Amino acid sequence: MRRLLAVSPLVTTVVAAVFSMGVAAPAQAASGWTAHVQCTKMRISDNSAHGFVQGHGWAKTQPDAWKAAIKDANDQMREGYRAKHCTKKNITRG
Repeated sequence: MRRLLAVSPLVTTVVAAVFSMGVAAPAQAASGWTAHVQCTKMRISDNSAHGFVQGHGWAKTQPDAWKAAIKDANDQMREGYRAKHCTKKNITRG
């Protein structure tokens, strides 16, 4: 019992020091940005439009989330097509 009481203040001090140095809490560290884009599906051979494709992406920063969403839209294209003229629909935190 005495040993437990002696360790308790030490543990409390270490935990307080770690959090005061700016270590993020788990919920704060896990947050990021989720982006949604809509792109025109273009055929490369004649540059004609053939509908739309939706892309979704997640990243720690807004610009990286947009890039991830555009990459997701392009990854869905089959050979001979590409996603072009992407419109940013929305971006949310978390």
